[in-house]
Amino acid sequence: MAIGKLRAHIAPGHRDRARFRLRQSQLASAMAADTEIAFLFIGGAHQVFHLAPVAAELSRLLPDTLINCFFPDEETGAALLRVKTVMNARAMRLTRIATPRWAAALARIFRHHSLLKGPLLLRLAPHLAHVQAIVTPERTSAALRFIGLRHKLMIHFRHGAGDRAPHSEARLKAFDLIVVPGEKDLARAVEVQHVDPARLGRCGYVKLDFLSKISASPHRYFDNDRPVIIYNPHFDPALSSWPMARAVLALFSRQDRYNLIFAPHIRLSEDMTAEEIESWNALAEKDHILIDLHSPRLLDMSYIAAADIYLGDMSSQLYEFLARPRPAVFLNTHKVSWRGDPRYAGWQLGEVVDDLADLMAAIDRAVANHPALAKEQAAAVRAAFGPYAGAIGCGARLIASATGRRTNPPSDRLKNSGIHSPE
Repeated sequence: MAIGKLRAHIAPGHRDRARFRLRQSQLASAMAADTEIAFLFIGGAHQVFHLAPVAAELSRLLPDTLINCFFPDEETGAALLRVKTVMNARAMRLTRIATPRWAAALARIFRHHSLLKGPLLLRLAPHLAHVQAIVTPERTSAALRFIGLRHKLMIHFRHGAGDRAPHSEARLKAFDLIVVPGEKDLARAVEVQHVDPARLGRCGYVKLDFLSKISASPHRYFDNDRPVIIYNPHFDPALSSWPMARAVLALFSRQDRYNLIFAPHIRLSEDMTAEEIESWNALAEKDHILIDLHSPRLLDMSYIAAADIYLGDMSSQLYEFLARPRPAVFLNTHKVSWRGDPRYAGWQLGEVVDDLADLMAAIDRAVANHPALAKEQAAAVRAAFGPYAGAIGCGARLIASATGRRTNPPSDRLKNSGIHSPE
């Protein structure tokens, strides 16, 4: 029916009510833009503790604003619920976003879990067009700039604080505000990525601030008093010792001086079949080798707290481990020339192994030489994490400041806010 004919069938009273309902709808959309901040957790459960505590705190700082955390899977939802419960953030909303079936099928076929991010962003975009700000711990969300959200205020919190410089850092310029833990990332964003300092903030390491509130005595995973080593391969195949992991496990199987917790980055198992995971689990030995490829203990530093020695390659979990300085050993399985390369700065904080035949001797050297490196380790952690006590509140205040002046475009608002380097 044509619009004119439709109007003719509406009595004046009904027409007024129709106009009123339309106006109500328009006002509701306008109010939503002022009263909701969306937090996106589409990159995996391992990112939750880096940002969700900030969302929980913000829900208290801004009681008239809906703090809405979007997530796609039960694992991420469980981690978010843990944060909400621990911080008693009753007003923080957790909203599950359904993964498109076609996207889930493609991810299974290509065995590439990260393929889900783009479709999830497409599904979220219509709602995100009506929120005040979007906050995310990953950089794929920069794509929102190209699917209709060119002028939306977008805020990125870095998860982790390692030394590697992934290609995704080039996406930082898509965000109006980039919040990093400490001086190391602040300097790299300016000097390497040429990010405008006015778009940068630092708040300390949120994950450590959160977990320090709930930490208990480290759990004993073995019924003996041997030193415990955590082996923590990274997921990036260009940098990781993962291809040599079975050989490393075989070495520890043949010795009785150390216990080993094999706790690789949780992303390494996200595309594995159940059979593949079971083949790894079968390598566990009750008395001295624990294997965990996918559990909440990989997320909350349970194993890191229980270990005496770190063994790994490029994971930023090194710095989480060194928050309490301890011996560290690194596997140079790619035979890289690492000295002087800032991506391998962490390797100066322990022993580097070029040949697996030298691994056990290198562990002994790391223990013996650790006293000489303890101060250097502590300094590296300060540069990476900053003073992390109070990081949650600092991060929440940064977001509150960034969203407080809506009369200016996002970039101008941030340049005028004076929040580029809060303490």
